Amino acid sequence: MANIMKTTIQTIIALTFLSSCGQKTRQNEQQTTNSEKNQTELVLTAKNTAQEAKKKVGQELFKSILDTISVKTISTDFLTNNRWIYIPFDNCESYLKFQVNGKGVSYNCEMEEDYEMTYKVEGNKVFIAEYDIPHVDNEERKKIKFRDDTYVYNGHSLILIDSKMYNIGGLEWTPKTEVIINYDRKKY
Repeated sequence: MANIMKTTIQTIIALTFLSSCGQKTRQNEQQTTNSEKNQTELVLTAKNTAQEAKKKVGQELFKSILDTISVKTISTDFLTNNRWIYIPFDNCESYLKFQVNGKGVSYNCEMEEDYEMTYKVEGNKVFIAEYDIPHVDNEERKKIKFRDDTYVYNGHSLILIDSKMYNIGGLEWTPKTEVIINYDRKKY
């Protein structure tokens, strides 16, 4: 009987020891898996952060555009004999229409509004100023210049390379443009 008790106690101790070793092994496996997972997450986070850092907006985007295109000469006659179309998304067509007298119309399909514009060509750049009568904080219905844009011509499109916007108080800022805006030429 003492042998049976001794064997039973030794069996319980052995099973407890083996069970404890198995738990340690599982904990080590979980720690290894968690460590690998954390390393993977760190790598993915680092890649996402690097990708975000590469995304250019505003002035940084405008400057990088000039490095990637070939700028061609453009004339007032060439501007006025065409309609310049920009399609920001399906079923939305914005355009620029230039008149011979340095004036024109800018239509923004997202706002569904026409804006007065003036323009001038200097060298191979087209400078456009847009004017509007703001509806907010403008009891006098005063017309203001709300935008100055600079474009270059690459042989088939006018490409935006600089932009400044203004509020009714004259505060100036560069819009956070994230995409290349180009107006394609269409004869009319």
